[in-house]
Amino acid sequence: MAAMWTLLSVFLCISTVRGEDETCATCGQSPPAQSAALLQSSVQRNSKTAVGPHVFSPAQLFGPGPMGRHVSQTQMGRMGPRMGPHPHQRMSQPHFSFEQRRAGGQSKGESLYGGAELTPCQDPHAWTPDNDIYGWCDMYTAPVQPDEATCNAAGEGCRYNYGYCYCEKSEGCNAVGGIWNPWTCRQEMEQMMPEYLEKILEAKNAGTCENKEVWGMKVEDLVAWPASKCCTDYPSTLCDHNVQPMNPCKEQTDFKADAYAYAYCDLWSSPPSKEMCDATPDCKDEWGYCTCKTKASCELLGGYFMGTTCQEELGYWYPGVHEAVKEALDKQTCQGVEGPWGDIKYSVDMMGFACCGSQKSVCEELDNYDAGYSSMY
Repeated sequence: MAAMWTLLSVFLCISTVRGEDETCATCGQSPPAQSAALLQSSVQRNSKTAVGPHVFSPAQLFGPGPMGRHVSQTQMGRMGPRMGPHPHQRMSQPHFSFEQRRAGGQSKGESLYGGAELTPCQDPHAWTPDNDIYGWCDMYTAPVQPDEATCNAAGEGCRYNYGYCYCEKSEGCNAVGGIWNPWTCRQEMEQMMPEYLEKILEAKNAGTCENKEVWGMKVEDLVAWPASKCCTDYPSTLCDHNVQPMNPCKEQTDFKADAYAYAYCDLWSSPPSKEMCDATPDCKDEWGYCTCKTKASCELLGGYFMGTTCQEELGYWYPGVHEAVKEALDKQTCQGVEGPWGDIKYSVDMMGFACCGSQKSVCEELDNYDAGYSSMY
């Protein structure tokens, strides 16, 4: 045991003086004395790294972003877009506001842009900085937790499930006594890592995003997501100019904007019997669980319907998808046409059945094939 303490003492002594203008004052002391002295030394060294008035820690620079916010079932399992932008690192430390960062020196925005606000939009006037894109309702700190009757009476956007009231809109949240925490477009841009912002600014000043990357991320991908939520001229962005909005149908007028591209009926809290499910229009019991295709049928069984309309789903298309659909229509074939994630058919085929009057995507019609999604509905 004594030999082990000696080896540990030597290692810790080396660690103590590494990179410091110090001497090891603990070598040769008894193990308990060494532990106490090394702990004190560690505390002293850590205190030397405290951030000064013009040096920001990662927590001060980034904040946590909207971590911990409630995400609806329609957002589960989807990469990035519905959970928040995938390229942007979020931190878990307590959030420091823009004003708090400014109080310690120049704000991140001012230091990078000279007072001008950097936006992901092609037209800076299309920027909607105060748009609340990912607000969330805090019920845990509410003085009184709403009961089921109060929660359900708050209207669309609130529901009582598993003994807890969930609200996805500020109006319902405030009505039941919750605390709404907005997450705006400006916050979304501010929480980007400085390296990302600097590269975006570089692309803006150069007038092109061509060959602009940071840590393997293309600038055009960095700006696409915030632009989709915050720019009224989307699908055009800072990088992709004058992009014509498209949809997954061969005949663009065939698009059913209000139809549901994806739908889910939550019946877990009060599951109906197989007989009751099968007797309800647009519902079917499969593998022991009742699934319903429409909002009306879901609510008829006492379920909670969640869905994304075809128009809303287009909001998750990156500019490259719109451009690829336009290219396919111009060429009258999808063969050889690439979108941001490979062959364009992978971006349009699933939506085609639900969102096009023909129940086929532009690629299925142009190249005369069946993607097989009809069998899934």
